Amino acid sequence: MGSEDRGCCDKCAKTFIMGINIVIILIGGAILAGGVYYQLNDTSYYKELVNHDIFNVPIIMMTIGGLLLLVGISGFIGACAEIMILLKLYMGFLIIIMLVQIIIAVGCVAMKSSVETYATNKTMELIGYYGTDVDEDGLIKATIDAVQENFDCCGVVGPSDWSDNSVYGANSSTPTSCCKTQYRSDSTCGNAVYSTNDKINDSGCKTSLLNWIESNLLYVGIFAGVICLLQIFQSMFVSTLLRVLTEERFLGEYAQGFTQV
Repeated sequence: MGSEDRGCCDKCAKTFIMGINIVIILIGGAILAGGVYYQLNDTSYYKELVNHDIFNVPIIMMTIGGLLLLVGISGFIGACAEIMILLKLYMGFLIIIMLVQIIIAVGCVAMKSSVETYATNKTMELIGYYGTDVDEDGLIKATIDAVQENFDCCGVVGPSDWSDNSVYGANSSTPTSCCKTQYRSDSTCGNAVYSTNDKINDSGCKTSLLNWIESNLLYVGIFAGVICLLQIFQSMFVSTLLRVLTEERFLGEYAQGFTQV
């Protein structure tokens, strides 16, 4: 029994595994390249704020990208060259990845409050350095402006958070990005005292971001469901291909032994 004698499902299994692993290789390569670029690129204090004491963003990106490349290459070569040891290794990777996903999901739920506190404190720290000499490349300013403009918010909890900034705290004003959309073209719209300024958004970005996340949970669930289904199909197709290769090897050895007899 050779590959030409295989059924349609058996041939589809090999094609699916090769196709899905080409995608995994491309994604892994992109994440790895992004991690290397982020690690080598000088982003000054902004990088230090994004990185946690334990979780270093570029290192995590390079690790995930490298693992995805390893998984994708083992699966692609294993299916293309029909190497059983690589397919078994790939199957083991799939099982480990699914277990890690479960652990991460449980960890995210368990650490929700600590992550929220960490993000709040770091954002307040960013606000303190907005427009100062610490923000050498203007990355902090650009980031905060983008968030406040896109989510129509001001500060973490509210406009009063800008009192901690040395530039705006002196006169209780806010940046232009805090202004409502219709007033944003006026560069002086945030100069008035925030407590009496009706031209700025009075809601904090923390609330706006949480509302945005909650409103998009359905899409996150759909995405997670699709990923789970793909992993299930991958496991099924790898098992099918391993079964076919095992049967072919057994029949080949049996036929060879019968011929010698």
